[in-house]
Amino acid sequence: MLVGSGRCELIFPEDFFPAEGFTAQAHPLYVRALMIGATRPFVLVSIEMTSLPDGEAERLRLIAATSAGTKPEQVWVTVTHTFSAPHILPDDALWDEAARQRNCRLRTLLADAVHTATLHARNSARDVDITLREGQSAVPASRDIELPDGWWVGCGGDGPANRKLTLLQFGAEPPVALLIHMNVQPSVLDGTGAADGKCVSGDIAGILCSYFERRFPGAVCLFMVGAAGDQAPIQRAKGLAKNADGAWADVDLHEAGVPLAERLGVALIEEARALMMSGPGEAIAGETRLSHGSVKVPAKKMNRNLRELKPTRSCKWEPDGEVEQAYSILRLGSLAIAGVRPELTYETDAAIKEASPFPHTLVATLVNGSAKYMAARSVYDRCMYEAINSPFMPGAAETLAEAIIGELKGAFQ
Repeated sequence: MLVGSGRCELIFPEDFFPAEGFTAQAHPLYVRALMIGATRPFVLVSIEMTSLPDGEAERLRLIAATSAGTKPEQVWVTVTHTFSAPHILPDDALWDEAARQRNCRLRTLLADAVHTATLHARNSARDVDITLREGQSAVPASRDIELPDGWWVGCGGDGPANRKLTLLQFGAEPPVALLIHMNVQPSVLDGTGAADGKCVSGDIAGILCSYFERRFPGAVCLFMVGAAGDQAPIQRAKGLAKNADGAWADVDLHEAGVPLAERLGVALIEEARALMMSGPGEAIAGETRLSHGSVKVPAKKMNRNLRELKPTRSCKWEPDGEVEQAYSILRLGSLAIAGVRPELTYETDAAIKEASPFPHTLVATLVNGSAKYMAARSVYDRCMYEAINSPFMPGAAETLAEAIIGELKGAFQ
């Protein structure tokens, strides 16, 4: 299989910060690109950011397609979902000229990095074998916790943890690229920092990928977020955690947050290293094919002010028509990866994998834009955070999953 990879660091101008509460940088941020195939190749672009507006994702798809010599529909633009990076903000959130200029500079920085990383992937492409390895990680945990007033978000909740760790290796050592898929939000540092501001970081995903890029000079390591809507690191620097008495209490580690992220990042590194050394893995061979589809799902009205959201036992969902949700299926021989924009939860991921005819199936979220949470119906029944903070009605996830399963069955020929 013809495979190429490239990366480009996002180097912020000296006067870019402070911005969005960020005043310093703990770890560098990167744009990474993976190109697979010769004729109309598939391109995966991974950006160390929280999310991308749909319009920005489409703009970057076009840039990547032009740089790789392919079509925009053959490109996935994704983010690693670190919460410790500046955002591309919508126009209505740009309150002054300084904010508008920062937004414009960030868009230019991203465009240049996507072009550079993708062009390098195109120019470095060579014929390699693809190997798949699957294991488990101790880092992800359910983030859903039950409080007296209702369900909320915390660390180490009692719900099911989606601990699967999948590693795709492109080429023997040294590899051309590694692709690591996990069902976890890389968000250890979300919302915390020193007294003078927060630190920019790729968080645990960036720490993991940077290690392998140092270990294998010239290789590029990409992180793909799975169905992580209700999955978070087992420890976070800020949020609700159990104290010594077993009660939930607010924690904020401030400056100690970065060392915590680095410890958890090292834990991921050790798990991934052990997986690479666990045996020959399974060869992934066969054609590369990308198919597309869309389905209408029920929408609901939601409160966009996150500060007003709180635990509750009683929820009333107000319908808001229907919205179209696109999805795509990447087939790499016996492996299928379903790409969607919304952040799905554990049950939906499990339903798709159980019904898939492929020997190996992954779900990738935040692909070609973002759409916030799309939770399984049981999450709405319990008034959980992923339902409260969602623009979709109960049943939307099941409708999308049914469409994806049908596409998977059609692709398995």
